[in-house]
Amino acid sequence: MTELKAAGTSGKNLVSSAIITDGNWHRIGFVRDGTSRILYVDNVEVARDTQTSLISSIQGLYIGAGKGLESGKYFSGLIDDVRIYDRAIIP
Repeated sequence: MTELKAAGTSGKNLVSSAIITDGNWHRIGFVRDGTSRILYVDNVEVARDTQTSLISSIQGLYIGAGKGLESGKYFSGLIDDVRIYDRAIIP
């Protein structure tokens, strides 16, 4: 199961049943278009929900770790080629 928690007004998790623990590289994409949050795995949409606003943050962005850097909340694997865009791209 793939689980992505993005900051938002509801703080709810965006959850998919996509398998990414098979030992292969996968391309994971997350898009927020102003109305929806969309999660992609290998260029296929695997989860979507509606969230119209985000909570602002003055803290850092943690990729591969839980918000509070708690023990047991770290991603176990390799992360490569992280990109963040301020515009829409085609996955």
